Amino acid sequence: MRQRVVVVTGASSGIGEALAEALAARGAHVVVTARTKERLEALRARIEAAGGRATVVPVDLAAPGAAQRLFDEVQRLELPVDALVNNAGFGFFGPFEAEAPAHLGEMLQVNVVALAELTRLFVPSLLVRRGAVLNVASTVAFQPSPYLAAYGATKAFVLSLSEALWAEYRSAGLHVAAVCPGPVETPFLDAAGAGVRSTAIFRTTLSVDEVVRACLSALDSTAPTHVVGLRNWLMAQSARFSPRALTARVGAVLLAPPKSSSPLTPKALP
Repeated sequence: MRQRVVVVTGASSGIGEALAEALAARGAHVVVTARTKERLEALRARIEAAGGRATVVPVDLAAPGAAQRLFDEVQRLELPVDALVNNAGFGFFGPFEAEAPAHLGEMLQVNVVALAELTRLFVPSLLVRRGAVLNVASTVAFQPSPYLAAYGATKAFVLSLSEALWAEYRSAGLHVAAVCPGPVETPFLDAAGAGVRSTAIFRTTLSVDEVVRACLSALDSTAPTHVVGLRNWLMAQSARFSPRALTARVGAVLLAPPKSSSPLTPKALP
């Protein structure tokens, strides 16, 4: 990563924030983006205090056209990007009909549309520089996930896109990979909705450091898919050998919200 320019989305908190610091510690010039400028500036100050380089580009990827605006700003700054990390994303936990349509639309915009558009915009220059695209997916990408239905579907899109682009571009020198963690101890859990921590699946979480190490390993490797944690790997593989209807029914049991949960109200991420 030394002397490489890396764009990291969703860098104001959680995995994106920690990964940006780790990449900067490796010598990368990180371009950090999220919608909260103040948090990004605080991150830049920490990176520069540690001797690293960071550029702040605040963009709300939930807004249509945001991917193009981010790309245009990076071009205006004349930064030759070597790697794109699509980390920005958020979800909703609860019955499908309980999610506000506006929240659902923003989730699809960030998790799917912006990710695909950013990848498409940066791929031509990344091909020239023989760079990398790292997409943060999830273990819910491997099976239908009741009560996380739309979020799980967005991550299935991310995983499928990543694996397809890996095969499409590997001979051209562009590395594409998806990192698939299970639940991670980040603000994402609290933002997803009430009761999420009480379900069987979310009682065991990964640390941010574990996921960051997996992301760095994925950038260094040639494999397209990286599931974080042995337990999560086993669960991801088990879905391949079960009828999908059975997998969905088991998921409904494991992910069912507690009956005592308060109304589900997702919160905004930074």
